Amino acid sequence: MGDKSSPRPSRCIAVIGATGQTGRLVLRNLFAIEGMDLTFQIYVRSQSKLESLFPAISSDDRVTVFQGSIDDHSLMARCLSGVDTIICTLGENENIPGVRVMQDFAKSTLKALEILKERDHDRKPPRLILLSSATWNERLSEPRPAILHWMIRNAFARPYQDLVNAQELLKASPSLLSMILVQPNALVEEAPSGCVIDPEFAYMAVSYEDLAEGFLRLVTDPTYDGLDAVGVSSKNAKNGLLYIPFVLGKVIRGLMFQFIPGYWQTEFAVKGFLGEVFSRKKKQS
Repeated sequence: MGDKSSPRPSRCIAVIGATGQTGRLVLRNLFAIEGMDLTFQIYVRSQSKLESLFPAISSDDRVTVFQGSIDDHSLMARCLSGVDTIICTLGENENIPGVRVMQDFAKSTLKALEILKERDHDRKPPRLILLSSATWNERLSEPRPAILHWMIRNAFARPYQDLVNAQELLKASPSLLSMILVQPNALVEEAPSGCVIDPEFAYMAVSYEDLAEGFLRLVTDPTYDGLDAVGVSSKNAKNGLLYIPFVLGKVIRGLMFQFIPGYWQTEFAVKGFLGEVFSRKKKQS
């Protein structure tokens, strides 16, 4: 008798930012999905870096890699052709001037989708799952004391402004895509404790592993399809007091970047110098 099992659903997912700390974990989780017929179209600036993280990727027939500039609209159009879901985990963590990575992504993505829509007017808009921040969601940030909220917004003012500008561009084009914002608070390096997804609240922190699990659930669980933004947290972060020293350290550093002229250049220069000294000592040993 023939196999009466239903055919596996087919999906094509574009991943932007696959070599970053969040993106590589998201991609690892996507590769491990079973029971779905998945293909992946991955944009990177450096294919060699991607291959160093995923040595078997060049022989994976599910994967097509697109290497180049984010401003190459033709390249982005090829990367987004045929996809039903776009995952973007790009972003800048440092509060330095001239941050445009998210705006560049938004403009290039919209231009690429315009090109694809001109070729196929009946094309269904893809779903964009975009890494954002709980700071820019009134529901999620409402429990914060006002002074802490002011400090956080200013400590990361430049990357936040880039993110907000990008989100506004993307929201203004509903005919080209739909979007759900993934909005954590602080991102921390610690063991996973379980991902908590909720549109109404977010704990103080999320581990990178739990954040990646959140992206996986948003891709695979249709329960979240009707939402436009969700908080993503780690279960451990229910006790927010555990993360106050880490958060305050990041915030104070960001405020120094924001309000002390020349501070960020000096810090970067000192780190670069110390890195060179350490590298020379390591070679000599």
